[in-house]
Amino acid sequence: MQKMNLHVCALALLLFGSIATVRGRAVDLVDDDDSNNVDNSIEAEEEKPRNRAIPADWLKFIKTPPTKLQQAEGATVEIVCEMMGSSVPSIQWVVGHLPHSELDDLDSNQVAEEANEATIVRVRSSHIIDHMLSEARTYTCVGRTGSKTIYASTVVHPPRTSRLVPEKTYPGPQKPRIIYSEKTHLDLMGNNIMLPCRVHARPRAEITWLNNENKEIVQGHRHRVLPSGDLLISEIKWEDMGNYKCIARNAVGKDSADTFVYPVLREEE
Repeated sequence: MQKMNLHVCALALLLFGSIATVRGRAVDLVDDDDSNNVDNSIEAEEEKPRNRAIPADWLKFIKTPPTKLQQAEGATVEIVCEMMGSSVPSIQWVVGHLPHSELDDLDSNQVAEEANEATIVRVRSSHIIDHMLSEARTYTCVGRTGSKTIYASTVVHPPRTSRLVPEKTYPGPQKPRIIYSEKTHLDLMGNNIMLPCRVHARPRAEITWLNNENKEIVQGHRHRVLPSGDLLISEIKWEDMGNYKCIARNAVGKDSADTFVYPVLREEE
């Protein structure tokens, strides 16, 4: 199978991402007139010229969370956002209203990885609300790569029958939900890559990974499943291309997430 160069792969991913992306103005996070009306669109970007190398701070939403959600009594709410960036984007969730200036300066709670301008990653993140709300609350997905920051917000309304009562976490076990993973990871051959698999579960979930041959990964010198649940692949090769599956299990259920790894041939100087 012919090895594709970085520019061809990047162009294909750019075209794929642009189809699913909604453009618009920046999200309005603070509105004194009506705190429940949140514009969920994202920062506008200028069209990039074709057939050029991807800029280091390229980042866009593939899927934005809904503008509003209504919580059902006793039900867990999951808010999902998905984005693609020219390096590994960091994603965090902010609860409540924050002005744009504070969001832009917000420190990421994700572990920073070594920047690599050749990397293209599509990341999925979700926020779990496992308690009953007593009032409407805003949840904002904030993504960052380099100097580029994008964000989108959801207002979650409490159950219509709820009263102003103290908020408590739902009791009892909860099946696993994978809340942070990568859908696609494109990187240069020879680089080390980390495939995240972060899980919300009670009791704690057991994590296993299947490789690109659909076999359970055994710890070795090139493949390591870390205590966090992330999979580290050292010095990726062309043979590593394919789909990797993270499976999270506990006594009440399981969840899984797929990541497609695409090693890219280094271009000659």
